[in-house]
Amino acid sequence: MTWFRRCAIALLAGLGGAVVVVGVALAQAPSPTDLMDEANEQYEDEEYAAAAQQYEALVASGYEDAALYYNLGNAYFKDGDIGRAVLNYLRAEELSPRDADIRANLELARGRTDRVESGGESLFASVSNAARRWVTVGEMGVLSLLLWIASALAIGTLIVWRAIPRREAVRNGAFVASAATLLSFLLLLSMLYANPNDDSGVVVASTVDVVSGPGEQYDREFTLHSGAQVRLIDSRQGWVRISLPGGDLQGWAPSVAVEALRHGG
Repeated sequence: MTWFRRCAIALLAGLGGAVVVVGVALAQAPSPTDLMDEANEQYEDEEYAAAAQQYEALVASGYEDAALYYNLGNAYFKDGDIGRAVLNYLRAEELSPRDADIRANLELARGRTDRVESGGESLFASVSNAARRWVTVGEMGVLSLLLWIASALAIGTLIVWRAIPRREAVRNGAFVASAATLLSFLLLLSMLYANPNDDSGVVVASTVDVVSGPGEQYDREFTLHSGAQVRLIDSRQGWVRISLPGGDLQGWAPSVAVEALRHGG
């Protein structure tokens, strides 16, 4: 047997062994469904902190689902962590805005923290917020595409088939579809470019003093409690500049006291 053939056989044997090892490891690794079931069992056993840790591990692995965030919010709420409960209910609501249970639990958690009324929003932002209570960005994108196809077909039919029966009804349908397409695209743009969640955060510390500058030496402006929703403006050396809805009150808080709604924010 030549040296080349021996090397080739050894290489193939090594690759085969690696494939077997990787296959066994993947087979033994718990699936997201198994991890979710385990976390749910811990929740049912009232091991809320352990359940929250397990749910967080799923989130860290890249798994994202409204039910996961909802369960995580419930675990934190039962464990007395109102800030992280509100945070995860908001994440769940964004993925499933029409879910009555998510909305009810979010309002329940908000009732245990600072109530800050929104104000000073632009019309664009107000329309975006109203739309997001009922549809997701993906759903609005699909609706816009379907309406565009319908209007294009109606207009194309009018152009190509001039002797079409009920031409007046088709023309009216094309007009309505075109108007609906324009409206849906405007709503989609407002949802994409005036998304309040892009710069939104939630206070996760039990209490935080918001000061006038990025440091403990600055004067206290106001105090917020766990669960208060804020807007993130800037960050600097372990501090984050925040404002309350409407932007009337602003200040700086330690970064560890506030968590962004967007992962990695």
